[in-house]
Amino acid sequence: MGNKSRSASSNKPKGSKAGFTTKDSIPWPIRFLALLLRVGKDNPAVLWAYLTGSVRYLLVKFGVLSGAAKHVASVSAEFEAQSAHAEFEERWFDGNIVPWCLMFPRVFDRADPVRILEIGSWEGRSTLFLLTYFGRGHLTAVDTWAGSDEYHHSSRDLEARFDGNVAPCVTRLSKRKGSSLDVLPRLLDEQQKFDLIYVDGSHLADDVLTDGITAWRMLNLGGVMIFDDFLWPCYTRARANPWWAINMFLKYHKGEFNVLNAEYQLVLQKKIEFADRVIISPLTSSLQFEDGHRGNGLTAKP
Repeated sequence: MGNKSRSASSNKPKGSKAGFTTKDSIPWPIRFLALLLRVGKDNPAVLWAYLTGSVRYLLVKFGVLSGAAKHVASVSAEFEAQSAHAEFEERWFDGNIVPWCLMFPRVFDRADPVRILEIGSWEGRSTLFLLTYFGRGHLTAVDTWAGSDEYHHSSRDLEARFDGNVAPCVTRLSKRKGSSLDVLPRLLDEQQKFDLIYVDGSHLADDVLTDGITAWRMLNLGGVMIFDDFLWPCYTRARANPWWAINMFLKYHKGEFNVLNAEYQLVLQKKIEFADRVIISPLTSSLQFEDGHRGNGLTAKP
């Protein structure tokens, strides 16, 4: 589980008056599989990524893929040493360490100067991990540091904890304090570009979709976007949950990505970048639209 930061401020509804609702009485594993199948019906690559990712995880866990297992152990030890000084009240993020250690080498080298955008940083545990994993990387953290509707008990002194926790990597960190609904358009106007984007701000579907659509425009070709809490049922109304927004994103950008992993998080690699422009015909003076795209062949290693 990732950070629960309300980087895109919103008034989150606590119930449902209309529309499809989720049922708290349904066991989580059944609900998870049902939502996964629903998304996978239109995106078979999501199901395939879930199956292959699960198998890879088990092979590493039981030592069959010894090289990958050693990589995970080495990175985990380095991160623990780096975070020994830190004061974390929550460790939701730690479940992502193994999947990330298995996924990142398919796209990046640890020595790459990776530019990272993190939407929702909370106490900075994922921030510190990313800057530890990519020793030459630079991370832009977007958060209000005002807390979360979901976790009031952990919100006190949140920004001060973040600052202290990421202090070892502060020279490779930029803070952009504010709602992602305000900050991301500014980053876009600044023509900022990133190689890795982690979407873990507000979990309200409207905010998730807005963050995803805006951030995708700043993602470099061949870059990676991670949606956190892919199938987490935060709200009783289904259309308010992250999975609904992410499913809409997959439909909107269909054909533009490869699915690298699908479980509690959905990980996409951008394989096509469009260059849309309006052309005025000199003969008719009418508007014609030209839709062009380019690809660079950057795909994750199988």
